[in-house]
Amino acid sequence: MKKIRFGIIGCAGIAQKQFIPAMRLASNAEITAVGSRNLDKSKEFSEQNGIPRFFGSYEALLDSPDIDAVYIPLPNSMHKEWAIKAAAAGKHILCEKPLAVTAEDCLEMEKAARDHQVLLMEAFMYRFHPLTEKIIHDVHQGILGDQITIQSTHSFLLTDQTNVRLSADLAGGSLMDVGCYCVNITRTLFQEEPEAVAAIAHYHPHGVDDQMNILARFRSGRSAVLSCGLTANYPSGYLISGTRGFIRAEYGFHLGINHGTVTRKIDGIEAELQDGTNEYTRMIEHFSDCVLCQEPLRYDAIEASKNMAFICAALESAKKNGAWINLSDQYYSSGDFPT
Repeated sequence: MKKIRFGIIGCAGIAQKQFIPAMRLASNAEITAVGSRNLDKSKEFSEQNGIPRFFGSYEALLDSPDIDAVYIPLPNSMHKEWAIKAAAAGKHILCEKPLAVTAEDCLEMEKAARDHQVLLMEAFMYRFHPLTEKIIHDVHQGILGDQITIQSTHSFLLTDQTNVRLSADLAGGSLMDVGCYCVNITRTLFQEEPEAVAAIAHYHPHGVDDQMNILARFRSGRSAVLSCGLTANYPSGYLISGTRGFIRAEYGFHLGINHGTVTRKIDGIEAELQDGTNEYTRMIEHFSDCVLCQEPLRYDAIEASKNMAFICAALESAKKNGAWINLSDQYYSSGDFPT
């Protein structure tokens, strides 16, 4: 079976801890190279992780004819630049979340990928876990009844004060790093964009939010409560409730790698589900299948731009001490968004 040959742009920890081990389990993809702005670092990374080739610049990696696709785990502020350059080099792109720092940037990246006939996908791996897929399907089929609400949380304790997540220049912060998952699951399950959001935040001395709580309301009457942070460890998942019952996904954003549990109580009948499938591997295989078969991605960059519209509205609200931000007035002014 033909395999998509991936190059990794950068030597980020997530690439080493999650992406590379998951890639080794993939049936249709392999890592053939890594590129860093430091040749020695690139060589060390390749030796540590059994990667055949290494380059001393991102440009050199993109110039290689032996690479079909790239994985971009760079800091958030660098995603747009290198995704556009990768598209120009004819490489398909799997880019870490969030795809960019504004909705407009996501749309520019999408256009670059379209112009150069390559695929571009945001790496929200949790959506590809079998249990997550089942939750999405069941909620969309109405299994919970009416008046659905979502409560989601994603937080961990970040002790390294030099971490890029705390850099305002690199577009860090808790919402951009982990809260984006809460935003994404809300939009994915509701299948609609919020009418307005309100947020309050605590700010780190470096200027980024290290804790944020968000309320979102939707025209359908649904509502969501989202919490994220870099200041505490607690289970990162979500609870969906409706008139017929609830679904709770403990560690719902890492069901496979954290051995999470999905609890369902529908019409009084309760059940627990577990599945140890690696969601990163499933994501890689979906992306690679789409490249190999020239098929559309399940989630494209237009979808990612809507996630960023939600995020940017929440960031604006937090700066305004929790004022409600109406997304239809500002963030959905483009024809790509519903009004």
